[in-house]
Amino acid sequence: VTQAQWRAVMGNNPSRFAGCDDCPVEWVSWDDAQEFVRALSHKTGKSYRLPSEAEWEYAYRTGGAHAYCGSDNVDAVAWYRSNSGDRTRSVGGKQPNAWGLHDMSGNVAEWVEDCWNDSYSGAPRDGNARKSGSWCARVVRGGSWYYFPRIVRAASRFWLDSTLRISGTGFRLARMLP
Repeated sequence: VTQAQWRAVMGNNPSRFAGCDDCPVEWVSWDDAQEFVRALSHKTGKSYRLPSEAEWEYAYRTGGAHAYCGSDNVDAVAWYRSNSGDRTRSVGGKQPNAWGLHDMSGNVAEWVEDCWNDSYSGAPRDGNARKSGSWCARVVRGGSWYYFPRIVRAASRFWLDSTLRISGTGFRLARMLP
């Protein structure tokens, strides 16, 4: 979700790096992302949601085994600590993966629907979001402009409190089909 898309739905721009309409919106919490989902769904009459962690990883990997989203060459696909200039960058500025998805490695880490669990043991087998854990901190995937290459890899995942806002975290959406 870009800053322009956020502003069109929510009427403001919370981003630390404001002024770049085609940069990802950031400085949004998981709770803020949920508010955006409700507002966008209401405005368009279509159903949107955050992807589950399993859906996010499936889209990231596209059936391949690359270290990063679409390549083993981090510079080809990601904005990260060494090439970002210490800020977010316009979406789509790097090579997409096999399904045409950009910026899943770096730029901003992305909130997903799931509650944090230390392992995948007991996760739903159908790709749905995991709605329980020892506490429900939320999963973040993909790393950001701030991180080193090892953190923008496919296997990297971490958690944040659902109310936390930082300049390296945004989100992408899934649309439910009728």
